[in-house]
Formats: sequence, structure tokens, C-alpha cells
Amino acid sequence: MKRRIALLTAAAALAASTHCMGQAAFPQKTVTFIVPLAAGGGTDILARKLALQLSSIWGQSVVVENVSGASSIIGTQRVARAAPDGYTLLVTTNGPIVSNRYLFKSLPYDPDRDLIPVSQLADIDMVLLAHKSLAANSLKELVAQARKDPGSVTYASYGNGSQPHLLMELFNKREDIQITHVPYKGLGPALTSVMAGETMLTLTGRGSGEAAIRSGKTKVLNYNSDRRDPLYPDVPTSAESGYPYFRVATWHGVFAPKGTPRDIVARINKDMLTVLQQPEFREDMAKRGYAIPTRSPEEFAAVIQEEVKATGEMVKAAGLKPE
Repeated sequence: MKRRIALLTAAAALAASTHCMGQAAFPQKTVTFIVPLAAGGGTDILARKLALQLSSIWGQSVVVENVSGASSIIGTQRVARAAPDGYTLLVTTNGPIVSNRYLFKSLPYDPDRDLIPVSQLADIDMVLLAHKSLAANSLKELVAQARKDPGSVTYASYGNGSQPHLLMELFNKREDIQITHVPYKGLGPALTSVMAGETMLTLTGRGSGEAAIRSGKTKVLNYNSDRRDPLYPDVPTSAESGYPYFRVATWHGVFAPKGTPRDIVARINKDMLTVLQQPEFREDMAKRGYAIPTRSPEEFAAVIQEEVKATGEMVKAAGLKPE
């Protein structure tokens, strides 16, 4: 009997030791970040900065692969179908996790069943950016111009189902106007289109749009927040402009395939928080207009569920139907 107890104790100790070793050893090979958006946008930039810091912590390469297209569905599906081992992670915005479920009748992945939250990287307030040739210089003037010539004003988004897409369609609905949507495969191409005058408007994070603003080819019509941006103190907020509902924040987050071991998810979250809390990293993100949260996977999951509810209400109010 004593021998049996001793053997069971030894086996349990070995299992615990193996578990700890497995946790400590992650990662043992290259980790891939899948960004379901084109290179050059805010998500891509953040993913690459994070990858550089994590590769130093982990002693392993962290590569970023842009798999854009189909409203971020292609890249998201790839991660959803990947091995649940922590080596393939999705770095994305709200769209494929929150909005797509309302905009498409059928998705090749289920954001709740196929993916799990790992880490929330940033919250971003947005600015409404316009090509300098646009006659309107405020939200009120934009509404007047759109009513006078329906469909003549166009706006670019980084994809169907993105937060900018939903907010602009709600704007169309509430103000009984028609500003035409032109979706792109990422924020970079959307910004380029506005700078070139191919489209007239886009909603973007202030930091992501800073180069476009400095170029002299664009102007800021509105700050999508409850407070003015200290860098652009003359730009009014949505509430100050008379459209308090015209506000949406977006986020960047990391997801893993469902079934990824909890200890690996915890390890990734812990190391990502270490990077996010570095003073130099936070300062760089602040310049881009990003607020850095420090949430656990469970806290991030709660944020998502609240947003799923709010987005459903926005989609309904905008009168959007799934395709």
C-alpha cells in the first residue's frame, strides 16, 4: 500500500513538473502573428512592434503575416483552423470578432466557438479625416453637402463590418443622407485613397492618420471622443458638433484558436502585458493616440461581450442586413 501511494505521489509530481516545464518552455519555435488587414495600417504597425519585443523576451522569432481580404475573414479563418498550441495568433481589430457576425449570413468561423481572447493591446479614439478638396469643414456642413448631392461624397473604410463602416452607416440612417461606402483591405489603402482624393472621408485612429494629416492633403473634421485632442485643440468633438451618437472606439487584440492550453494563453498574456507596460512602448503608443489597457483574457472577453451587444444595436439602428 505504501509503495502504491509512493508511486502515485511520484507520478503526480512528475506530471506537475512536466506541466511546469511545458509552460516555462513556451515557445520552442517561431510564433506567427496573422494580421487580417493590409500592411501599413495601425494593426500591422502595432503587431510588428509587439513581435519585435516578444522575440527578445522569448528568444524565438515572432513573424507577422498579413492575410487580408473578405472583411478580414480569410486571415481570421486561418487562425481559427490552426493548431491550438499558441504558435499561430490573430492580431486584429473589432471587425472579424464583433461586427462580422451581424453582417454575414454565414461565416467560415465562429468567433465565440473557434477563438479565445488572449490580450487586449490598445483602445483607440478616432478622427474623421477628409480630403482637403471637400467643401465641408464640419459634421454639420458634411450633412448639408450630402443632402444637397446624395451619393456624391464617398468614405473609405478598412473593410465591411469595421467600426468605421458601422458608424458611417448609422450616420447615414440617422441624418437621412447618402455617403457612399468604399471598403478597402486595410487602413493603409483607405488612408492612401483619401490622400489621393479617390475617396473623400475616412475614420481612423488619430495616430494612424497623423502622416496623412501632416501631408497637407487632408483635414480633420471631427474628433470621435468625449474630449478634445490636445494635439488638435481646435477640432470639435462629436457632442460639441451636435451629433453625440457619432462616436465609436476601436481596439486591437490578440486571439488564439479555441483549445489552446490555458497556461500557454496565460503566459502569452503575461509577456504581452510586460511589453505593453514598458515606458518607451507606452510613450510610442500614446503618440499614436492609443490607450493601453492591462486586462486579463477573462476581462478582455467581458469587454468583447459588452461590445457584441452594443454593436448589434448599432447594426439594427443603421438598418444593415447580413449579406
